Amino acid sequence: MYRMLCALSAAISVFTACIPADAAKTKDRFYFERLGYAHWQVPTHRKIVALTFDDGPDLKYTPQILQLLTNYGDHATFFLIGKKAEQYPDVVRQTALLGNELGNHTFSHANIAHLSTADLTKELDESKSAIERITGERCVYFRPPRGYYDEPSVLTAYRRGYSVIMWSWDEDSRDWAGPGAATIAHSVLNHLHPGDIILLHDGTANSKQTVAALRIILPELHRRGYQSVTVTDLLRSADETDFYAK
Repeated sequence: MYRMLCALSAAISVFTACIPADAAKTKDRFYFERLGYAHWQVPTHRKIVALTFDDGPDLKYTPQILQLLTNYGDHATFFLIGKKAEQYPDVVRQTALLGNELGNHTFSHANIAHLSTADLTKELDESKSAIERITGERCVYFRPPRGYYDEPSVLTAYRRGYSVIMWSWDEDSRDWAGPGAATIAHSVLNHLHPGDIILLHDGTANSKQTVAALRIILPELHRRGYQSVTVTDLLRSADETDFYAK
């Protein structure tokens, strides 16, 4: 409990650095979590985590990740860029058919710090339409590109039917930067605890390293008694007593 409280306190400082000062004074991370508008991690005693993948789909790397997840009986949530989904519809369908979850990552990987409410709404709606045309499934989760969000963007997403899904403050693998598979795996496994939402990428130039890291991460998760589930299943596992919702 003490470690989690410390982690959450650190996350607040990161959050407040990214939003306007007036909003930071009144509506911090806990405000949005209590409302269910946004999630960083889930308070649960079950040894489950949510592996999440951004910036796909990718014709080469996403299928490799799907195969690894299937080999270990795990599932994940993939935050898709709408225009890439249109480019690789078969990969999107395969992702869903294997029991994984699809989320919205805007249509063009837009920097939402520079978008109006109308422009963000358009990005969300175009990506949603692309994914629904391909799979028939409705997206209910949104991850903002680059991890940026503020009060207007959270409320815009909520009004379009989304919860914003961030990631546990110490589970940003930084795999997009290409630090090497061993470093990525160490970053994920060294901070592992129940309820983590773990940030990875399947659609970057360095996703080859992500695939290699998963060959280390997945068997070690299972050796420790963990399993990766979708964000929906992770949220369903939340303990009834939630210390940040009081």
